[in-house]
Parts: sequence; C-alpha cells; structure tokens
Amino acid sequence: MSLSLSALLTTHNRAHLLPRVLEGLAAQTLDRDRFEIIVIDDGSTDDTPRVLAAWQDRLRLRIFRQRQAGLAAAKNLGVFAATAPILVFLDDDDVATPGLFVAHLAAHLAMPAPEVAVLGLTTLDPEIRDLPVMRHVTEVGCQLFSYGWMQRGQVLDHTGFWGGRSSVKRGLLVRHGVFHPDFTFGCEDIELGFRLRRHGLSVRFEPRAHTVMIRALSFDQFCHRSYRQGLAQYRFATLHDDPEIHRYCEIDAAFAAWSRDRLAYARHMRWTRNLDRAANACQSAGLPPDPTLQSTLDEAYRRAFFLSRTKGVADAAAAARVRPAPRFGSVLEYGLAASGRA
Repeated sequence: MSLSLSALLTTHNRAHLLPRVLEGLAAQTLDRDRFEIIVIDDGSTDDTPRVLAAWQDRLRLRIFRQRQAGLAAAKNLGVFAATAPILVFLDDDDVATPGLFVAHLAAHLAMPAPEVAVLGLTTLDPEIRDLPVMRHVTEVGCQLFSYGWMQRGQVLDHTGFWGGRSSVKRGLLVRHGVFHPDFTFGCEDIELGFRLRRHGLSVRFEPRAHTVMIRALSFDQFCHRSYRQGLAQYRFATLHDDPEIHRYCEIDAAFAAWSRDRLAYARHMRWTRNLDRAANACQSAGLPPDPTLQSTLDEAYRRAFFLSRTKGVADAAAAARVRPAPRFGSVLEYGLAASGRA
C-alpha cells in the first residue's frame, strides 16, 4: 500500500514533551502503512535524540537532524524528504487526537484540487486552559488561536494557513514555493500562504482534525514570543511590495505605538506581571475569578503583548537601519522547486 500522508514534526529542545506527542501519533486510527512521520530535530541540545531513538521501533519515524536554523528551514527539510502526496504539519507541543490523520486525509480526498489546504483545530489541555494567560490568548485576545468565528468547511484565505495545524498537497509546495528560510520563528506560514495565494491557495477549516496543546506559556514567555513575532512581522513587510501585508504586519501602528509608549513599556510590564501573579495565585487557590481583576488583566495583557510586538518591529527596523520601514519594499520570491512525487 502506498503512503497517503507524511506528517512533519519539527522540534527543538522539547524532549520532555515528545513522549506524549509521539504517543498521540502512535494512537492514530489511520492504518500505519498509509503514513510516515518525518521528525526534523532543529539542533536540539537536550535528550531529544535519545527520546526519538527509543521510539523508532514503535513508529515509522524518519529522523533528520540539522544545525539549528529555525522553523522554516526545518519544515523545508521535511517537505523535500516527504514521500506522500499530503503533508501534515505538526507542532512539538501538541498531542494529536486519534482521528487527526484520518480527518486530514478525508478532507483532502473530498477536496482533491491541488490548491486546497486544510486547517485543523487546536484546543488547550484541561491542565492549562484555565491559566490566566492561556485563557486570554485563546479566548479573549486570541493572540495564539482565533477559532471562535469559524465554521466547519468554511473557506479561509492565506491568513488561515496556520503553522503546526495545517495540511497541504505536497505538489503545490514543490511546484510553487516552500518556506522562506529567513523566518526562524513566526510568519513563515502566512508568508508562504501569501505567495501561494497567487496560485489559488484556499484553506478549509476541519475541526475534526484535532490536536491538543499541552505546553503552558507564562506571561514573560508570551511577551518574548510576541517580541519575536514583531521581528518576523517587520521582515514579512519588507519582503513584499503590498499594502495588505504592511497592514497585516502592523507596521504603521507599531511605529506609532512605540514612539508614543516606549518609555512606559517597562512600567506597564511590571504592572501586568503583578496582576498576572495575583490572578495565578487566585486560580491556584481555587478562588472564583474576580470580574474586576479579570477585565483589568485582560486589558493589561492585550497592551503588553501588542507593545512587545511593536518593540520587535522597532528593533528589527533599527537593526536594518531603516526607520520607518519602506511602505513598499522589493518583492523577494522564494520559489524553491524540486522534483518528486506530488
């Protein structure tokens, strides 16, 4: 039986999470002869190689290791190593539900056009979903996931081509372009989706393709994530001569906000951190959420994460010695093509 699906798992220093992630993949209801799992270890320095080696007898794993080069480069290695016509992108902090592969494959069989991709659903593990910052970034501010407005089968544009929860026909990428290697974190998925849009990319939402995020992020970790997102947004905006991308990447808003609020940034971060600690203490003690604290904290989170992104944009512009970023920069086509089964 020929392979139907290649699952691409990119990972870096998540040895403590990989056993649960691999257990989810081992529990798939799709016949094992129909899928392969390609693991790309992006220069891990922890026990990741040992963990992966221990699982090679339990799963059809093909393991590749590279010097740390970032998320886009790791995904590209997986794309070109894959042998199946359907690619499923996986995150190393998400656990697949048993029907994940069946749901992705069924959606593509029902929509065989080469330009159709599928977005799956990611929810939070019960152990982390009530943590104040995780609740905010998935249900209120939606800086991490924003599913509330989607319906099953809904057609989304390229901005719905989300990282480790999407699948796509391999042939579309082989013919028209893969991930831009400049993106070590953030925007690599949407930037590729934007380039594939001219080749007809559309994304369909399929919530039955379900994964569960098991890693909790602290307030400081999410601020750092937002900062790195800002760095990536600036790069995205400088690559494409398009006002839509400039708006999507918040370039004008970021420069205006950072110019106005940079001196208050550290103070706001300290204040929000204190609110976050208070909310976590209440949650740990089993106390009911205080509506005033919750609404105040949500607004503080929103501003803190936005300002962290704006700092990333501003720092990236300063590093490039361009301020502000040109509204319309040169278009860089990153259309690697390679032969192979599509």
